[in-house]
Amino acid sequence: DAWCRDGSVVIPGVVAPALCAAAASAIRTFVGADDADRETWYANTKDIYDDSLEPRPAHGPCGMVQLSHDSSFWALRQLPSIHDCFHDVYGTERLWVTTDRAHFKPPQSSRHPAWADAGPVHSGLHWDVNTHFAPVPFAVQGVVYLEDTTGAMGALRVVPGSRGRLADLARSVETGGAYAAWKDSVAAEGVAGSLVLWHSATLHGPGKNISETPRVSAYVAMLPVDAAPFLGPRRPADRALSLADSGTLAYDDDPRR
Repeated sequence: DAWCRDGSVVIPGVVAPALCAAAASAIRTFVGADDADRETWYANTKDIYDDSLEPRPAHGPCGMVQLSHDSSFWALRQLPSIHDCFHDVYGTERLWVTTDRAHFKPPQSSRHPAWADAGPVHSGLHWDVNTHFAPVPFAVQGVVYLEDTTGAMGALRVVPGSRGRLADLARSVETGGAYAAWKDSVAAEGVAGSLVLWHSATLHGPGKNISETPRVSAYVAMLPVDAAPFLGPRRPADRALSLADSGTLAYDDDPRR
C-alpha cells in the first residue's frame, strides 16, 4: 500500500468539517488574518526563530504558528479517528499525543517579498531525525489539512520511497542543499479533514504557495508510550524517539540521536 511503498499516506475524512472550521478560525484569529483584507495575511514578517527578538513573534514567513492550546486543537488530539490512524501504523494503542503547532501560509506576493523566503528551517526538504545513524527510528509525523490543500497552495511535499535510498538522499542534501531532491518530491494533496502521515525517514518539506488562498493546517502526532521497540537496536533505550518526543530543541545537540 501507499504507506509501505512511499513512506507517507493521505487519509481523507478523518476530521469533521465543523472541527476543521473551528481550528482554522482559531488560527486566523491568533495571527490576525482576515480573508476580507488580504493585507492582514502578511502582517507578521519577523522570524519566529530569531533569539534576539523580545518578545518572540508568534507567526512569520516560515508559516509556522506558535499556537498549541486552543480548545479546537485539543479536540483534534483526542479524536478517536486520529488515534486509530496512528494505532494502525505503530501497531499499538498505547500512544502519547504531542502538543504541536499550526501553519498559516499565504500565497507568495510581489507586494510582500519577505513572505517568499521561509528561512533556513522551513525552506526545501528535510528530515526531523538524524539520518546518519542507521537504522532510523520508526517515528510517525502528521498534519491535518483544515481546508482543501492543493499542490499550488503549498501542500506538504514528500520524496516517495525515501527509506529505501536514505544514504543517497542524505549525500544529495549535504552536497546540494535543501532543494537538491526537490525534483523527486510530490505534493501530498488532500481535502479538508484529511490527515497526512509520514515516516520520519521520509524526506519532506512545505511547498511554495503560488495559489490565491492561504494554506491552513494543524500538526498532530502520536508517539508510543514504550518507545524502545521503535528506536532500533543501536540506540540507547532512554534516548528520544524524535524531536517531538524530546520536547526540546536540545534534541539537535544530542549526540545519541
